[in-house]
Amino acid sequence: MAKKRKKKSIFGRPAFWVISLLILAAFISWWWLWRGIYVTTHRFDYVLITVDNEPRKILSGETFHLHPKNKVKILKIYTNVPFNYTIRLVAKEMDINALRYNEKSISALLPDNEVFDHYSIRIYVKDRNQDLGFIDLGIRPHAEDWLDKANRIIDKKRRLALLERASRLLPEEEDIRLRLLEEYRSQKLWKKVAPMLEDLAKEKSDRDTLLKILDVYAAMNSGKGVISVLQRLIDLNPGDLELRNELAEFFQKRGDLKAAIREYEALVKRMDKEDRLPVYKRLGYLCAKAGMVKKAISFYLNAVKLEKRDANLYYNLSYLYEKIKQKEKADFYLNKAVSLKSEDVESRLKLARRLIDKQDFENAEMHLRTILKEKPGTLSALLMMALVMEKQGKKDELKQVYEKILSLDPENDTVIYNLGALEYGAGNLTESLDYFKRYLKSHPGDTAVHKIVFDIYQKLNDDEMAFYEARILIDLKPQEIEPYHYVFSYLSGVSDYEKIVPVMEKGVNANPDRQDLREYLVLAYVKTGEEGLAIQQIEEILKARPNDIGLLLHSARLLEKKGRIGDALNAYKKIIDISPDHEEAEEGYLRLRMKGVRGEGAG
Repeated sequence: MAKKRKKKSIFGRPAFWVISLLILAAFISWWWLWRGIYVTTHRFDYVLITVDNEPRKILSGETFHLHPKNKVKILKIYTNVPFNYTIRLVAKEMDINALRYNEKSISALLPDNEVFDHYSIRIYVKDRNQDLGFIDLGIRPHAEDWLDKANRIIDKKRRLALLERASRLLPEEEDIRLRLLEEYRSQKLWKKVAPMLEDLAKEKSDRDTLLKILDVYAAMNSGKGVISVLQRLIDLNPGDLELRNELAEFFQKRGDLKAAIREYEALVKRMDKEDRLPVYKRLGYLCAKAGMVKKAISFYLNAVKLEKRDANLYYNLSYLYEKIKQKEKADFYLNKAVSLKSEDVESRLKLARRLIDKQDFENAEMHLRTILKEKPGTLSALLMMALVMEKQGKKDELKQVYEKILSLDPENDTVIYNLGALEYGAGNLTESLDYFKRYLKSHPGDTAVHKIVFDIYQKLNDDEMAFYEARILIDLKPQEIEPYHYVFSYLSGVSDYEKIVPVMEKGVNANPDRQDLREYLVLAYVKTGEEGLAIQQIEEILKARPNDIGLLLHSARLLEKKGRIGDALNAYKKIIDISPDHEEAEEGYLRLRMKGVRGEGAG
């Protein structure tokens, strides 16, 4: 009998141990995974992304800046959660998870694809609903993107709006601020330019910046601004005489005499002696104007030391000494002035003219009276005196001056006209008429004067001459309406309708919209037996006033008289439509209807 083989134990088999090890490994893996997901405290470390194919690492809590054109993909989220099994990304402003699967341009994920905005997007890393941490994305275009877009915008309002927006979003960008400043300047928005330049001046108070601000304030007509900048420029360079002179002149133009004097005094102290003459003259004039007589005298005396042959300086000194009651000195300097020019009249005329230019009419009058006292027939002095009297409103004296001029120059049309105007303004109609008629001999086409003469004749109740002037006015200026009214009133008053017709025809041609002239013409046509032409004018008036019952009735009567029964019938019918109780229209309508019926029966 064969010997039985001994059965091998299961533990001795290799397959048993292999299976056991696999089961143990699976249990350990399950236990590790379960512990990692449910037991361990989870954390988020960082995110690995690519930006335009370059890897970047963003730590938890870190802020990372991107450009809207960057192409981004999220490669991996590093946490201690096994396989990131329960990990998700959450961001309110954009679909951040799209970057986990595909590389995308950031602009494609922005709201409305608006790339010219600034975004601060917080991306939360969550384990289910638990926050593990976050990263912040700052997304904004570069300054050069804003500038490039602005340079491509043609419409200046849109370009300006874009640059203002860029400046608000990127206040630290110097290039954008300077480009916005340039845009404000090009559009002459000086109230915007000024504060920006002032801010620049605070950063660097240099001459070029201040000169730019000066130009802006000048364009804005800002006196305070100009003064402020000029003073700052002078502080930068106290020896700049041109700036001091400019500041002094500016004060003078503003009428701030004391400030102008102060600046001119500071200027003259820094000037070479031989260059001071014009400033001494200016100081003398300003001090005199400001009532600082003694100071004015001192400056004129300094000027005389540099220019001994300027007669005007002596005249000024004479005038100023006269004001402070020092007659001897006043006469002394007046004699010096006259001695420089043999023709005293011309010297005084020159001074008078200068005083007129400065609107110092009172003193100009004084010098002119002196001239005319010595030489009453000096025409140039009389003409200047006329201007002075006019400026001072001295009408009676002005009239006397004009009359004296006219006696010396009888053909002076300007004086003749002015005398006419003065008499007219004073209500002296007959005297005024004489001057204006004299004026019209050499200016027959002056419509304005003819209108005045027309008015004078009416006020004098000289109907015949008023009618004559009205006809002239109509010939000169057919668009003037008032003369037509007068002509019609005058001619109709004498029942001369034949003459009315051509005048009103001319008026209607020149003023086709004036229905009153057409009405005058209608009456004239009727009175002269031209019913057909009258009907034509009524039809033109009715285009503007289609419901005028009076005109319609007049038209119906004329049409009936002309035998245009159908047209007359229509006119009566229209009146009835407008005013159903109109008796004459009803009677006319029935009468013409009956004529029509009888006509048919007879036929």
